Amino acid sequence: MRTLVDVAVEACLGDEPTDAFGLVVADPARLGAIGAPRYAQEETRSGRVYRTAREIAEAGAPLQTLILVRLPEEGDPDKLWMVDGWSLLRAHGAGADLRGASLRGARLLGARLHGADLSDADLSGADLEKADLSEANLTGAVLRGSTLYRASLRGADLTEAELCRADLQHADLQRAVCVRTALRGADLWEAYLWNVDVSQAFVDGVDLDRASHLGSRSAM
Repeated sequence: MRTLVDVAVEACLGDEPTDAFGLVVADPARLGAIGAPRYAQEETRSGRVYRTAREIAEAGAPLQTLILVRLPEEGDPDKLWMVDGWSLLRAHGAGADLRGASLRGARLLGARLHGADLSDADLSGADLEKADLSEANLTGAVLRGSTLYRASLRGADLTEAELCRADLQHADLQRAVCVRTALRGADLWEAYLWNVDVSQAFVDGVDLDRASHLGSRSAM
């Protein structure tokens, strides 16, 4: 599975080896004041260079704006590329390792996230309209208040995921795993739930009759 730096290198440079690259999280205010080269140099010297989405989240930083840097042996970056994190994931997120990612409020309309590992990711309030999350691992992910209108969640693992008050209108959840999934207050209008067992899901305040092709109507 590709780490976030792998995804960024692939998007910016193609088949370049990724070992000598890292990601710096951009602070728009400082970036505008001192410029990208100096900013990247200061962050790199301070050790604030990352390779995975989880590392960035643990540093308390979002993925919205990133700087891809090449790190020569002496440590200071010799080349850099500005990266829009949302655009990066929209186009290149399929199969990516996004475990624990901070994607709160992310603009991921139409994102290609097929097979991505988003376990424990924070996607609260994210715009995932028409996103492809088929076969994605969303175990323990927080999608509270997110927009999943017409999104594909076919075969996705939603075990212990939180989708309270999420907009799932016309979403395709065929074969999705919904074990201890919190769906309280979610809008399932015309959501496609063929062969989905919600008997172990939490569906308080959910009108299951609004869904289409419900395979199992018994729920917690």
